[in-house]
Amino acid sequence: MQREASAPSPAALAVRFSVLLGLILRAAGIWLLIVLDGRGWWRARPGQLTARQQRFARRFVAVANRYKGGLIKLGQVASLRVDVFPEEVSAELERLQDRVEAHPFREIRQQVEAELGVSLEQAFVSFDPEPLASASLGQVHRGQLDTGEEVAVKVLYPGVERSVAVDLAAARLAFGLFNLVTVADLRQVHRELEESLRGEMDYVREGRAAEEVGRNLGRDPAVAERVRIPRIHWETTRSRVLTMEFLEGCKINDSAGVAARGGDPNELVTWATRAFLHMMFRDGFFHCDPHPGNLLVCEDGRLGIIDFGMNKRIRPEVIAMLRESLLATVSQDPERYAKALLEADMIDARDHEAVVEILRISFAPEYWNLTPKEVSELDFGVFIRRMRAQLKRVRSFRLPDGLVMWSRALSLLLGIAAELAPGIRPLEVVGPYVMGFLAGGEAPA
Repeated sequence: MQREASAPSPAALAVRFSVLLGLILRAAGIWLLIVLDGRGWWRARPGQLTARQQRFARRFVAVANRYKGGLIKLGQVASLRVDVFPEEVSAELERLQDRVEAHPFREIRQQVEAELGVSLEQAFVSFDPEPLASASLGQVHRGQLDTGEEVAVKVLYPGVERSVAVDLAAARLAFGLFNLVTVADLRQVHRELEESLRGEMDYVREGRAAEEVGRNLGRDPAVAERVRIPRIHWETTRSRVLTMEFLEGCKINDSAGVAARGGDPNELVTWATRAFLHMMFRDGFFHCDPHPGNLLVCEDGRLGIIDFGMNKRIRPEVIAMLRESLLATVSQDPERYAKALLEADMIDARDHEAVVEILRISFAPEYWNLTPKEVSELDFGVFIRRMRAQLKRVRSFRLPDGLVMWSRALSLLLGIAAELAPGIRPLEVVGPYVMGFLAGGEAPA
């Protein structure tokens, strides 16, 4: 009943590390060529380094898709660091999909029983052997408690912690090596990767995150009425097994399902945006992964938010900077925005004027408060040419801890808005809410 579920053997872990070491050596060779070319000691042919970087990124994607575990997550998080990795590498890493073949049910049963200390039948009245979803670190099954409540049970794969430890050790070696020849702080990148991965493998932490977000959103009665966070069942939750309320519904981008539940796309986008603004600008603790699979339209038409494994807490001074920059954006005040960046130590005083000019270009009427449809029709060539001269003047730019994940969440949310409500204007959604709670008042109902 309480047998250890199967885990990767030492030999398998050794093979995994040797494959990753090969990737590191290949990357080191490319990095060396970049350094030599930059210092004029060797000249690359036009496009040669770009082609090498793209081939390396494709090789990493192939290895990650084969070995799974933490590699897929490592690649996904690394793809966000466009300030560190070349565009050619980031674009390839973005192709990584966190969907894998399900693990055998016998392994899942063993893992659940080992964690809970009782048989599966004692813990659950029913437990569907077919998973609802399977990803790189674990999979989700539907079950029922003896109270009759339907639950979703998330189970960490047996031995995945060992595979992730190997992946992180390889990443530490790689970043330590490359940190010697780059101005970017790759140690910070590694810390972010490690924090993200270890956090996603601790289901008690995930359960607490869901409860904290639920409490925080509950402070806004209007949001609490329209947004659902699944309740955690702690009696059947451990570090490798998470049992939560099952939210019946469809993905937010399932147009037929949304219509069947009486949902309005514009209204759903509005409330999703409002909920995440609350997390990101008021609470400083937010869900980092708002893709359509994690945003549901429940049977009663309310918005459901699930999967809190990827979450982030940002420091009060960073929240203050974000609030000030958003107020500056809404009021189209580039000087105020640049001052917020300067006070947060994200830029140096010498770059203040260049940053103000960049913001003036961004706030120009032809680029301002566009619908997603208008953005898709924009000639970004003109925009980029106008920006390029100013961007070259900016010598300092530092990202505070947490801002990469914050940007990721915001980007995913904007992507959903573009898909569901292409005619909606962002400021029509966020303007009154932002000017209310960020200026110190209450958010409108």
